[in-house]
Amino acid sequence: MLLGYHLLWSTTARVVGTDAQVDRTEELILKNNYFVGGAVNPRDSDLKISNDGDNIVFNGFKFFNTGGVISDLTVLEGVYEDTSDHIFAIVKTDQSGINFGHDWDNVGLRLTESGSVKIENVKAPWADALGWDASSKKPDPAVLGIPFGSLLLPTIQLVFSNFYIGIAWGALNTATAYTNSSTRAWPFGGDNKEKPQEEFYILSTYGNFVAHLRAATALAEKAGQQIDAAYDGTQNSVLDRAKVTAQARGEVAEWVASVKVVATDVGLRVTSGVFEVTGAKATATKVGLDRFWRDIRTHTLHDPVAYKNRELGRYQLLQEIPEPTWYT
Repeated sequence: MLLGYHLLWSTTARVVGTDAQVDRTEELILKNNYFVGGAVNPRDSDLKISNDGDNIVFNGFKFFNTGGVISDLTVLEGVYEDTSDHIFAIVKTDQSGINFGHDWDNVGLRLTESGSVKIENVKAPWADALGWDASSKKPDPAVLGIPFGSLLLPTIQLVFSNFYIGIAWGALNTATAYTNSSTRAWPFGGDNKEKPQEEFYILSTYGNFVAHLRAATALAEKAGQQIDAAYDGTQNSVLDRAKVTAQARGEVAEWVASVKVVATDVGLRVTSGVFEVTGAKATATKVGLDRFWRDIRTHTLHDPVAYKNRELGRYQLLQEIPEPTWYT
């Protein structure tokens, strides 16, 4: 999860920044081997941005951040004063104005430290306001006014889907090792077996999980190819990004929505279902098999998957691509 977010935030400038900002930001990250976190939670629009001459100034609070505690750089996003316009900027994490709450105490994802962060008078030069013109202090329509400028959203949704699938594979492989070493066959079924590997229901369940996870993995690969195609040829300049049409962006979003639905359904079923083929002793804390379900149950609530189902239904019935939002 942390790696996925880092890779996403590392490409932020390439999606919403000017050519000069792309070069400057990527050089900063790569030359210094920086890890990038983010305090970007659009549902909490309580990070405000004011103008301070040559700088923009961030003030506010985010209930959630990801990777910030261990990051070198933090992506900030907020609403510019007296407008509805949003600005992304990347700042150094190690500064007095960024204070992490260390209050993440949730069911899962306990190693991500995804708790709150308070932002006080954190400054960034106008030149680092991604996709904005520093002289006019207005968004550059050639950067932010094109479909490509909203491609971060399906990209991060695909990141989510991939680590859901990875979590589910982790649960299945851990359960497999446990079944092979510790699970006992059931002696009261009337068709008694000597080994759990001979139990019909155990073999059937594992087989079903493998089939569905392979299907989810293949779908994620296909969606990855689709999103790669959208990014392909846009690496040289802002002008290249304009070639990505709204229809192409929408088609990518629907491939990603498909993966999100399948990865959520399969991931939850596998991470809870492995207990049925490992046995009661597998619920022991020392086994740790519950961590997979806790992690996937926590993050799949990031945004309601029901809306992805509805979105795909409209696409199928009405051939309607989704309107870009902070979650689509």
